[in-house]
Amino acid sequence: MIKAVVFDLGGTLEEIYYDDATRLTAAGGLLEMLAGRGLDPGLSVEDLRAAVLSGMAAYQRWREQYQRELPPDRVWTEYIFPDNGLPRERLIAEAEDLTLYYEDNFYGRALRPEAPAVLAELQQRGFRLAVISNILSLGLVPRKLASYGIASFFDPVITSSGFGYRKPHPRIFHEAAARMGLPPEACAYVGDTVSRDVAGAQGAGYGLAIQIRSFLTDKSDGEIEEPAADVVIQDLREIIAVVTKPIAGRGGQGVVREP
Repeated sequence: MIKAVVFDLGGTLEEIYYDDATRLTAAGGLLEMLAGRGLDPGLSVEDLRAAVLSGMAAYQRWREQYQRELPPDRVWTEYIFPDNGLPRERLIAEAEDLTLYYEDNFYGRALRPEAPAVLAELQQRGFRLAVISNILSLGLVPRKLASYGIASFFDPVITSSGFGYRKPHPRIFHEAAARMGLPPEACAYVGDTVSRDVAGAQGAGYGLAIQIRSFLTDKSDGEIEEPAADVVIQDLREIIAVVTKPIAGRGGQGVVREP
């Protein structure tokens, strides 16, 4: 029996989007922020955008290989500005603020409109609710949950930046279940990617791996189609019917795989 529903944030509870134009605008704001804090990199807006995206792409390859998350200061000093001549101690001191700006401006974010009502009904039905999010910023997830007015629904909220391990590593999924005092098989996980969310939840032994597609799904997974989610939904409201159905196992043993 499912007793807890654990959610991803970006692409799941919230829609997330980016394009070249929004990222160029974000790079302009970042350049102003850096200059205002004594960290002018001496780059044009276009070159700064390229440096940030190139550095983050290199870091993404590392963290996906090792399923770990580095502190923000190491990412800015080792991946984004390794040889820029910026004062290292000042860059380290500003790293979390820079990361928070990056996560909230290089990506457009908006709460899925049905989310608050779905969370309220799940809670009313007695389900525990939690969040597991892969994120470099230490502060973005709690800040977003608070700004959306949904922070009170979730306990625990576990981020890769705070915990050190990233999805699909089973340790981050097991940590959420343990903090709720539940076995993994009593938890359902809802996320938008196969490679991180579905694979991670199934590998950790969660009772259900539910996928909701987003803008990030194809960006993150490319041609990846396996492992298949136990259920694929189009709207968060579908979760209620899914988690209240009896389940008897995975791989054709009672879990309904929906198109």
